[in-house]
Amino acid sequence: MNKILIIEDETIISFGYRLQLERMGFEVTGTARSSEEAEELLAKERPDLIIMDIYLKGNKTGLELAQELHAKDPIPVLFLTASTKPEIVQAIGALKGCHYLAKPINPDSLDDVLQRYARGE
Repeated sequence: MNKILIIEDETIISFGYRLQLERMGFEVTGTARSSEEAEELLAKERPDLIIMDIYLKGNKTGLELAQELHAKDPIPVLFLTASTKPEIVQAIGALKGCHYLAKPINPDSLDDVLQRYARGE
C-alpha cells in the first residue's frame, strides 16, 4: 500500500494530511473536497487507500461515497472524522475494509493504522 487519495472538504486539513503522509513515505495521488471531485480522480487512478472525512461538500457524504465505491471496487477507506455518533461508527463498521480515527488525529495513531493496512490487517 503506497498510493493514498485524500477526500476532505477543509483545504488546510487536507494539506496537513498530505504533508504528514508524504513524510511517512506515502504517495498522495490527489486531494478532493467533494464527492464529485473524488469520483473524477478515481476515474483516472485507483489508490491503494482512501482517507476521507464523513462530511464533504457536494451531493454525497463520505459514507454514501464509500458505499457506492465498495459496490464497484472495495478500496479500503480510513475515515478521519470529528463525529463519533453511534450511527456513524456503526455505518463505518458495516463497510468491509473501512476504519476510522477521531479528529484531532494523533500522528502515531495514524501511522499505526496505515501500517496495519499495509500488512493487510
